Amino acid sequence: MGSANLFVLTGAPGAGKTAILDRIGAGIRIVGEPAREILAEQRSVGGAGTSDRDPSLFVDLLLQRSIDKHETAQRWEGPAVFDRGVPDCVAYAVVMGTDPTAGRAACERYRYHPEVLVVEPWEEIYVTDAERTMSFADTIPFHVALVDAYERAGYSLVEVPRDSAENRAAFVRDILAGY
Repeated sequence: MGSANLFVLTGAPGAGKTAILDRIGAGIRIVGEPAREILAEQRSVGGAGTSDRDPSLFVDLLLQRSIDKHETAQRWEGPAVFDRGVPDCVAYAVVMGTDPTAGRAACERYRYHPEVLVVEPWEEIYVTDAERTMSFADTIPFHVALVDAYERAGYSLVEVPRDSAENRAAFVRDILAGY
């Protein structure tokens, strides 16, 4: 199960994914980041499914949300860009020391365009907030785990160059132009 019009933009937290996606423009659907959604929901209800309280539950919730988003987007016409894909769940599991087996199996079933857009960690633009609490130094091993998860799942990584958010969005739009 896969689709050539489902694209992923991934990378370390705070590397500029949201700023790029906010500038993509009309005609391209954006699929929001599931980790931020899960963290906000769990914190609002005092749930245990956060990375600091129950990493295994957090990764399970993250995987299910990622699958749900993939299944929904497959019914859409035209291109869609995901702020993180199913292989990100594998990276979260690896970094948090939980079992990545379910995520790896889901990577085989829920496929995206074979080229995945990736943003590298970028300290100059990195900021923390209510959901992004890791230090910049902690983003590096997470990024390494992301690259590994996508490469193991058979994707080619296309680096989005460091530039202004507008120019980075233009780069992504150019990649999507044929879809």
